[in-house]
Formats: sequence, structure tokens, C-alpha cells
Amino acid sequence: MIRINLLPVRALKKKETTRQMLSVFFLSVGGVVLITLFFHISLSSRLNKVEAQITVYNEEIKQLKIDTKDVNKFKAEKEDLQRRLNIIYTLQRAKTGPVRVLDDMATSLPGRLWLTSLKEKDGKMELKGIALDNPTIAKFMINLEKSGVIKNVELIISQQLERKDVKLKEFTLTCNVQYGSSPSGPTS
Repeated sequence: MIRINLLPVRALKKKETTRQMLSVFFLSVGGVVLITLFFHISLSSRLNKVEAQITVYNEEIKQLKIDTKDVNKFKAEKEDLQRRLNIIYTLQRAKTGPVRVLDDMATSLPGRLWLTSLKEKDGKMELKGIALDNPTIAKFMINLEKSGVIKNVELIISQQLERKDVKLKEFTLTCNVQYGSSPSGPTS
């Protein structure tokens, strides 16, 4: 009987299978390492780009903070300048306003009418005087209204007064004084 020894073939097949398995294992491990290395390099590159962008943004933020300080400084200077212009405008109005009111009042006075008292506070004026008759007082009121500076003229009191056998009318008027606003005046 012929005997064939198959053990060396089996051992060779087993060695070959083991060698193939080890090759597949090392190739798999190598592939995983390469893929991991690829992702690591890719993520590192992205991270470096993001960090560079963050640095750029931080520099921009620093510059914008400086610019913001400059803008706030300019706003404060503008407000200060506007406040000064308003003060100058108010002083100019206060300087010329009363003169204009008195001038308009002097030109509004009809004959046979005399003012005895004039008080003005915060745009409200009270006038006291003596006139020969009621139509003279009415003419004075109309003239004041026409002046453009004096508005809302109202007769508060008109009463008979006798001096040296002459009958006179004593009166009290109230009105609003508008010093006017110049078209070239400052605006807020």
C-alpha cells in the first residue's frame, strides 16, 4: 500500500494562510494608520488656518476698538461744539431780542397812550399803562400783534381813572414774546 504523507502540504498551506492573514492584518493596520495620518494632517491644516484667521480677527478687533474710541471722541467733540454753538446762538438772541421787542413796542405806541410798567419773564410780558380812551388801547393791541415778535395780546384790566379832572383809561395787557428763530440758527 502506498502511503502519501500530506502533513507537509497541510503545514505549508497553514503557513501560507497564516502569512496571508498577517499580510492582510498589516495592510489593514497600515491603511488605518495612513487614513488616520491623512485626517490628522488635514485637521492640523484646518486648525492652523482657523488659528491664523482668529489672529487676523483679533487684530481687526483691536483696530476696530481704536477706531471706536476715535469715533466716540469725535462724537463727544461734535456734541461739545454743538452745545457751544447753541450757547452762542442763545446769547445772540438774548442780545438782540429785547432790543427788537422794545423797538417794535415803541413803533406800536399810538398817540395819547403812555406805558407805566413793563415786566417780562420767560417769554411772558405784562404791560401797564394809561390811555385817553378804549379805542386807543385797542389800536395799541392791534399794532403789537402786527409786530411779529409779540403774540397773543390780551387785555386783562381796563378801568376808568380820573387825574386833574381828565378821564383816562388805566389798562393792563399780557402777551407772549417770541424772540424769533433765525433760519441760520443751530439745530440739534
